Amino acid sequence: MTHDDKLRLFFAIVPGDTVRTRLDTLAREAAQVTGGRASAPHTLHLTVVFVGTVDGRVATSIRDAGEATRFAAFDLSLDRLGAFARAGVAWAAPSEVPAALAAANRDLVRALADRGVATEARPYRPHVTLARRCERTLEGPIAPPVAWRVDRVVLMSSRLLSEGARYREVGGWPAD
Repeated sequence: MTHDDKLRLFFAIVPGDTVRTRLDTLAREAAQVTGGRASAPHTLHLTVVFVGTVDGRVATSIRDAGEATRFAAFDLSLDRLGAFARAGVAWAAPSEVPAALAAANRDLVRALADRGVATEARPYRPHVTLARRCERTLEGPIAPPVAWRVDRVVLMSSRLLSEGARYREVGGWPAD
């Protein structure tokens, strides 16, 4: 990778295999109900901070923001289904955002800003994208909730290809 490369980066929480399997089942069900396309199992994640497309030379500053941030382990419970209708996206989300997740978002945004890296101004709405190109919306509880212990935050690079997104971990930090 040269410093002239463009990278699309985001900080995320990635589920383990057991949770990924459950989310994959939900994604396929959501796609069927909404007329959308299920997210590929290997792409399922919850974004903590979306950075966007940056020059390769900025990637070091972004990685440094991850290094400078302390993360607390927490339990995440995805207990509701919903949709971003205009975007054609079906998702799973927590009805209550864990304090440690809100803190990770806030602290990373601050660490990025301290390094001159701007992020989205929209309020943080943590979710796992289950399906895209949805023709109908989806709403309701997930019973039982999809729950897991979050003990790591990763920095991911994504490439948008015709067959879908390709993600690659470029950094990772364990929670305290």
